Amino acid sequence: MFKPLFRNMALTLALIVALASIPFTTAAASPISVILDGERLSFDVPPQVIGGSTMIPYSALTKKLGATLSTDAKAKKLTVKRGSTTVELTVNSSTAVINGKSVKLDAKVVEKNGRTLVPLRFLGEAFGLWINWNNSTKTVNLESKRTIKHAMGETTLTSVPKRVVVLFNGMVDISLTLGVKPVGAIESWVQAPWYHYLRADMGGVTDLGSELQPNLEAIVALKPDLIIGAKPRHEKLYNQLSAIAPTVMADQLFEWKDNMAMIAKATNTETKANAFMDNWNKRVAEFKSKIGSRKNLEVSLVRFQSDNSARIYITGFAGSILQELGLKRPKSQQVEGKILVDLDTPEQIPMMDGDIIFDMSSSIGDGSEFKTQQEWQTNPLWQNLKAVKNKKYYKVNDITWNMSGGATAAKMMLDDLFFYFDL
Repeated sequence: MFKPLFRNMALTLALIVALASIPFTTAAASPISVILDGERLSFDVPPQVIGGSTMIPYSALTKKLGATLSTDAKAKKLTVKRGSTTVELTVNSSTAVINGKSVKLDAKVVEKNGRTLVPLRFLGEAFGLWINWNNSTKTVNLESKRTIKHAMGETTLTSVPKRVVVLFNGMVDISLTLGVKPVGAIESWVQAPWYHYLRADMGGVTDLGSELQPNLEAIVALKPDLIIGAKPRHEKLYNQLSAIAPTVMADQLFEWKDNMAMIAKATNTETKANAFMDNWNKRVAEFKSKIGSRKNLEVSLVRFQSDNSARIYITGFAGSILQELGLKRPKSQQVEGKILVDLDTPEQIPMMDGDIIFDMSSSIGDGSEFKTQQEWQTNPLWQNLKAVKNKKYYKVNDITWNMSGGATAAKMMLDDLFFYFDL
């Protein structure tokens, strides 16, 4: 419970700063423009901020969306229908009804100069529009469809997804970081069905089996409106998945920033993604400013395998974060174009050395990894490593340093590095 709560608190604080200038929640001195799919909308009563929310005459927007409008003058009730969505609004009420369910509004529906004004953000979100605010031009940009570029091409969405299926570990983390709870997700590599640090936020999510072989029948049953996979895992399934629902594919499993940008664009959570990245960049800058001369220490990333072998990681999830922080790597771990290097025998132990060694060995198998770890570490070559002799060998969390590959995992790894470098 603590990790999800901590993550949400940190993100909320960042969002307060990021949202402070948006006129959905603050007053605006300049006239507000509304653009729908590239076309500027005209209003006989201009959009205005009332009670902290941007309000517009509902008829102008709903007509452009092809929605049907009806009114009940006696009850002062407005009904807007578009596709399978029906929205009911009542003048002087801060409660709306969407498909029979009551929803609290940020501001009351009001009448101004003979026109009924409704909260723009609510109406847009109710009908699945992508909404973005340009503070410099005081412009609200609405999109009724979006084309997402991804590893397998382009996919056009006609509504902000509400039933998202996620098919790789890193994206499960990222979706929760952005407040997008999937209806279905593949299970975690360990701690199944979900990593402990994510579990509190995954209640009611359908387990879709392994990342390597997701359950297609279960996906169909969920009736998703967006499926998010990864090309390295699901390239051969792309056509099948696309026949079920619009599907986008990440190019790499552990490129968490690119993956977060992709899902944020698809799910209308770019403001949250930007807030997270602002916080991330500040923390990275803080790390670099505090580490001083210790930035010259060479950092080694290793992992012991179940087949009595080992690996040193060059890039990948953890390696890329070390690179972003400006930390140096041993010469043996400066191999161009490789994510990792396999070490087949204990005679290669010297390649694992550095001023600091971080061990990401995993419990993903039957425990044989730790048997390998124990056997290699009894070898005199291991005892002779500089990091070992100087007591700078650390066993780290294999989930947040390697297996998860998401945004919150990256933040937790960065927090660990602040600890290990005593910053």
